[in-house]
Amino acid sequence: EVMAALAPARRRVTELVIPSGERAKSAAVLQDMYTFLLESGVSRNDFIVAVGGGVVTDLAGYAAATTLRGLGWGAVPTTLLGMVDAAIGGKTGINHALGKNLIGAFWQPSFVLCDLVFLETLPGREFMAGMGEVAKYAGLAGGEFIDRLEAHLGQGNLLEPESLGGLIDLSAAYKAETVACDEREGRLRMRLNLGHTFGHAIEKALGFGKLLHGEAVLLGLDAAIELSGILRPARRKRLVKYQELVGRLMARVPYRTVHREHILAAMAFDKKRVGEKMRFVLLDAPGQPIITEAVPEAAVSEAVALMLEHYDSKGARHAPNSRGQRSQS
Repeated sequence: EVMAALAPARRRVTELVIPSGERAKSAAVLQDMYTFLLESGVSRNDFIVAVGGGVVTDLAGYAAATTLRGLGWGAVPTTLLGMVDAAIGGKTGINHALGKNLIGAFWQPSFVLCDLVFLETLPGREFMAGMGEVAKYAGLAGGEFIDRLEAHLGQGNLLEPESLGGLIDLSAAYKAETVACDEREGRLRMRLNLGHTFGHAIEKALGFGKLLHGEAVLLGLDAAIELSGILRPARRKRLVKYQELVGRLMARVPYRTVHREHILAAMAFDKKRVGEKMRFVLLDAPGQPIITEAVPEAAVSEAVALMLEHYDSKGARHAPNSRGQRSQS
């Protein structure tokens, strides 16, 4: 349908289908994209339309940024995670064996088009992975956002368009406003990494693809909440409601065996390090993110251990379907 819609606008529309999953964010797949573009006779007047999830928009955006020193591109995210996070903000790139998203560029799309119709056929795990990023924004924004997320989780149909559309709007607006103030992550944009320092390490410790990005972010959010409380116990009471919401979503993350030592080792290669120090985004309260590098290693280790305890007790043995209910398949 997208191809048919594009056809009248230009004389030539060509299509490349790339592999699915986080493992596709590789130099090999990127090389295939370069070959396709160059063999197709791409010129600087051409335009790339990325239709797919965060892997597609990350790859296509990076290919656009680096082919002929820069092509125009637009994103049509087909996953919830893409709509609320991955397709917005101009971060593009691929993974490396030493860590996630270590190779890339800032290259803004000309547009991001979100249509809820794509979510009607989205697999359940992909949907819940997107809810992980929605939960991140709820913690960053606090207030009404947390109340609306709580209400959304309390209803039977998580695809209810008015409620879900409202959460997508809030998430996209929060990120867009942040990026507009700090495109290249000088400081303000760093707060968007809430849960990601832990989440990226969990992905790497397991092996990319064992958990979806948003699923790992949910575990990372729980660890970030725990670390916030470890460093300042007075925060715990302020974060109870938010942690409960994160926990409800964590309960739908498929269970994978992951060891604390492997997560801590993976964090050593995180691109958000400052010299020998690891940078964390924490919460003083919902809506009050803080960025710190002064975190004792023992506190980080304790936070990971507590998160793993929660995951061991809540992790789903069955994947959820797209409406948030567990499937027995």
